[in-house]
Amino acid sequence: MVNILPLFMGHQYQGSPGEEVMTQMGLGMAIAASMVVLTMFQQFLLNHLHGYLERHIRNLFKSMDPNVQIRFTEDSMDGGGPRNYEAYAAIETYLSAKCSAQAPSLKANSVKDIGNPVLCVDVGEWVSDAFNGVKVWWSLVETGEKSKSYGSRKTRYYALKFQKRYREIVVGEYLRHVMEEGKAVAARNRQLKLYSNYSDDDGDYWDYIMDFDHPAKFETLAMEKERKQDIIDDLIRFSTGREYYRRIGKPWKRGYLLHGPPGTGKSTMIAAMANLLSYDIYDLELTAVRSNAALKGLMNRIPCNSILVIEDIDCSSEITNQREKTNQGDEGARKTREKVTLSGLLNCIDGLFSGNDGGRLMVFTTNFKFLLDKALLRAGRMDKHIEMSYCGFEAFRVLARIYLGIEEHALFGRIEELLKEISITPSDVAESLIARGGIGEDHGDDCLNKLIQVLEKQQREDEVNKLRIQAFLEKQQTEEEEEEEDVEAEEVENGEFK
Repeated sequence: MVNILPLFMGHQYQGSPGEEVMTQMGLGMAIAASMVVLTMFQQFLLNHLHGYLERHIRNLFKSMDPNVQIRFTEDSMDGGGPRNYEAYAAIETYLSAKCSAQAPSLKANSVKDIGNPVLCVDVGEWVSDAFNGVKVWWSLVETGEKSKSYGSRKTRYYALKFQKRYREIVVGEYLRHVMEEGKAVAARNRQLKLYSNYSDDDGDYWDYIMDFDHPAKFETLAMEKERKQDIIDDLIRFSTGREYYRRIGKPWKRGYLLHGPPGTGKSTMIAAMANLLSYDIYDLELTAVRSNAALKGLMNRIPCNSILVIEDIDCSSEITNQREKTNQGDEGARKTREKVTLSGLLNCIDGLFSGNDGGRLMVFTTNFKFLLDKALLRAGRMDKHIEMSYCGFEAFRVLARIYLGIEEHALFGRIEELLKEISITPSDVAESLIARGGIGEDHGDDCLNKLIQVLEKQQREDEVNKLRIQAFLEKQQTEEEEEEEDVEAEEVENGEFK
C-alpha cells in the first residue's frame, strides 16, 4: 500500500530512495487528478453559468428598453391557421395606403384580394405611423429558418415597435384600427379568387387556380324576380349577421343546396353569390381528399367570408350514401379508412369542428336531390334548398331583356304558350337568343323566331316520346293481362282454380 503521508509533509519527511520515488509518483497523480477535476469544473461553469448569465443580462437590457415589439407572421404553418395570413395581409394593405410614401425603398407586391399591384414597404425599412397622439414604427423582416418538413425556407413578418407606456392603446385600439382599415381598403379593391384542393405525399392543400372574374350577377339570372330577391335578402342577412349569430349561440355559417337538371344555372348562381358578397370561392373535390383528418385540415384553412363549393355531391356516392354500404372485408375497410366518410363530412359542415371559423357559406349542387342522405339535407347543413328549374316565361323575359334588350314583343304570347307545355333549360333558351348578327338590327325577330322553332321541335319530340311511353305502358299492361289469363287457364286445367 502506498503511503500518502509524505504528500502532506513536504521536506520534513526523510525516507528511503524507493519511498521517495513513490512519493513523487503520488504527487504527480494527485496533480493530474486535480487538473482533470479543475477542467471539468471550468467546462461545467462555462456551459451552464455562461448561458445563465447571458439570459439574465439579456433580460436586464430588455427590462431597461422602453420599447415593445410585436411580430405578425405571414406563414400560417406555425399553428395560427388562416388568421395569421389575414392579419399579415391587412397590415400590408394598411401600410401601403398609409405609410409607404415614407419608405425610401418600396416593392411591388401582389396581395390577396387586391386587384392591382400594391407598393409595400421593402425588407429592412422602417416607417412610422401615429394614432391618437401615439407614435409607432413598422418594419418588414425576412429571416431564413430551417423546418423539418420543408427544409430551409424564408419567413417574413411585420414588426411593430412602440413605447411600453402606450401598450394598452396600441394593443386595445390601434391594432383594431389597422385591421379594420386594411380590410376596408382590400374590400374597395377586391379581386376575387378561385381555389381548389389537391393532394400529395405531404398532405392536402388549397391551390390558387385563377382570379375569379365571372360576370354573373343576380340581375342576369334567368329566375323569377321574387325568388331572386328572396335569395339576395337571405345572403345579405347572413353576411351582416355576425353579432346576431353570436347572440343566438349558433356558428356563423349557412348551407345552400342548389338542385335541378343540368343546364338550369347552378354554377351561374354560385358565381352570382360570390360577386354579390365579394367572397372567394373554394371548390372542394371530395374524391380527391384522402381522409377525414385531411378534410378537417382543408376546412380549417378556409378563411372567413368565403364560399365553400361542393358541386355534384350526388356523384360522390361512396361518401353521401354510406349508410347503404355493407362490410366488404378487410381490404374494403382499409380503403374506407383512407377516404372521407359521411360521418367525417357531417362533422366538418355541422359538428363541433364547424364552429372553428365564421362567415362561411357552403353551397352544394346536385342533379338528383333524392340520392342524397337525409342527414345531409336537414337544416344546419343544407339550410336553404333552391330548386333550379326549367325555364318559365318569367325567366324567359329576363333573358330577352338581357340578350335582346326588349321588354315586350308580339311573339312573346306564342313563346309563353310553348313554355307551359314543354321543359327546356335556361341555357338552351339563351343559346337561341345569343345567336344574333348584331345588336338592334332585327329587333330580336330572328332570335325569337329561332327560339319558337326550337320550342316547337321540342314540343313535337315530347309528343312522340309521350306516345312511345304510352304505347310501352299499354304493351306492358297487355302482356301482364295475357300472363294472368294464361295462369288462370292453367289453374282451371289442373283443377286448382277456385
